[in-house]
Amino acid sequence: MRKHIFSLAIIAMNLIMWAIAYPHISGQVPIHWSSSGEIDRYASKMEAMLAMIGLLVFVYVLMFLTPKIDPRRKNYQLFSKTYYILINAMLLIFSLINVLVIMTGLGYDLPAGSIVPVLVGALLIVIGNYLPRVRSNFFFGIKNPWTLSSDSIWKKTHRFAAKVFTLAGLLIAADGLLSISPEIMLPVILATVLAPYIYSYVLYRKEINMKS
Repeated sequence: MRKHIFSLAIIAMNLIMWAIAYPHISGQVPIHWSSSGEIDRYASKMEAMLAMIGLLVFVYVLMFLTPKIDPRRKNYQLFSKTYYILINAMLLIFSLINVLVIMTGLGYDLPAGSIVPVLVGALLIVIGNYLPRVRSNFFFGIKNPWTLSSDSIWKKTHRFAAKVFTLAGLLIAADGLLSISPEIMLPVILATVLAPYIYSYVLYRKEINMKS
């Protein structure tokens, strides 16, 4: 239960923030910003609150259930500390985005075009730092037929992915701070997702060729 205290505290903190801010938010609340930092989607304050709190609860419930239903559940014991660090890192980043939504709803003009990329970049850097410690499972990490077929491919892919995630995080965070190019986030994230998949397939083909 101690492992869940921090996660539950984050959710409780967000509930308290909404309870305090809700009466003071009038009209619509921005819930999405374009790559240039312009607000391009609004919602009622009730919808915004339910969406943000719902996201946090979903991540927490997923964190709680995944080790129980994964066929390779025993492997979670090998990286349980890393698992909870990464989940809590995600909860913290989503909480900071929640603060951005609330503050904007209260009328504060915050530079979302800089804040969001920095937060996304920070999350990618944290994930990159811990990816090599993640052990083979069906829910968490770089999961595909090739990484799941071999512990060796899993480990090599996650070491490679760690470098890719860290570099991507630095690029996105730098873009947020320096406003290099508002359109950089999406292609960088796509490349970050695709590169480890391609790398794992290459490793798989090499392993097959060595055995044949």
